[in-house]
Amino acid sequence: MEERVLYWVGCVTSFRYPDIARAAVQALRKMGVDPILLGEREGCCGDLLFLTGQLDAARENAERVLRIIEAERPDVLVTGCSGCYRAFTKGFEDVGLKPSFRVLHASQFIEELINKGAVRFKELRMKVTYHDPCELGRLSGVYDAPRNVLKAIPGLELVEMTASRNLARCCGAGGGFFGLNPDVAQELGLIRLRNDVLPTGAEALVSACPTCYMNFYYIIAREDLPIKLYDLMEIVNMAL
Repeated sequence: MEERVLYWVGCVTSFRYPDIARAAVQALRKMGVDPILLGEREGCCGDLLFLTGQLDAARENAERVLRIIEAERPDVLVTGCSGCYRAFTKGFEDVGLKPSFRVLHASQFIEELINKGAVRFKELRMKVTYHDPCELGRLSGVYDAPRNVLKAIPGLELVEMTASRNLARCCGAGGGFFGLNPDVAQELGLIRLRNDVLPTGAEALVSACPTCYMNFYYIIAREDLPIKLYDLMEIVNMAL
């Protein structure tokens, strides 16, 4: 692949769910992409600084992050984190910064590869439903790319929740709320799972945000709910 692709892991994925990062990198390599990885140099995108209105600190952090990334001369930054995606696009724009590289959520990047005919999925027989993360959906307007990726996998059946896209209920954990009040965050997530997810009859819930994944993971385990949980890139990797 001609483009220099930098895969931005993100804090939640790095520290809580490194298996998701490994699946993403494996999937990219299977598709002929050898991503640049920053490792310990990655740092934080500063999403929570933007969301909490700490714009001076957010800009200072963003400038530091940009220096590190631009030293690698990437053509495109790909991230599987909806919060990181929003920070690099809307957040950086809010403080007057514009990266010299394209920024794509992993779903958008995979969708581009699918449209170019660069991806060959194998059959994956599974019935799934997709949860729209707030920062990827309502705050960034990315609804179709994750669905198009899932629909491109032979044998995979995507069933929609009644409350989806711009009407999707929040997982309960975003914007730092899980850190502020994890009990309430999990109660909100339980409402999403019981009222919207389980009625679809799907065997698995797919999200494209590690914070959503985190909250759902804890709730599903605690309540012993009859549904599996996957990040989108784990599904992609399974189908390659």
